[in-house]
Amino acid sequence: MNCAYINAVNYLISTTCFFCIYLCHGLFDIGDDGTLIIAAFGASAVLAFSNDVINHSFVKISMASIIAAVVGVFWSQMDLATMFKVTLTISTCILILNLANISYPPAGAIAIIPLISNAQIQELGYLYVLYPTMTGMTIIYLFSKLKEKLNTIYYGK
Repeated sequence: MNCAYINAVNYLISTTCFFCIYLCHGLFDIGDDGTLIIAAFGASAVLAFSNDVINHSFVKISMASIIAAVVGVFWSQMDLATMFKVTLTISTCILILNLANISYPPAGAIAIIPLISNAQIQELGYLYVLYPTMTGMTIIYLFSKLKEKLNTIYYGK
């Protein structure tokens, strides 16, 4: 295996992926640079663009992300101390994902972002589920497929 090739491909595709997320979210003209890329995208990208082969189906990634975003927005709107909101958000997210038999660690970050982020994300309410969560996750998924295709072409597998 040519590790230099794989690392270069992963680097270039992940960089291009995040530029595309930024540009796509810029089209919505909502918020500022802080709302265009949420922290959970970093965790998702590490899974998608690492050298290890980790196959998460897009359906499960989407379900986990949607569930986490909905749970996060729900608890963010409750009149409770932040400590209780975060605790209940993470616990509720874990419970629902366990019941759905889905394990996707970035969902934890997706869930708490509406609670601890800036006012612009909090003001999105349930729109947060679609933007930036699903738009960003879809772009990351598509670029991960491009990475797989390039590696298949290179290795002939």
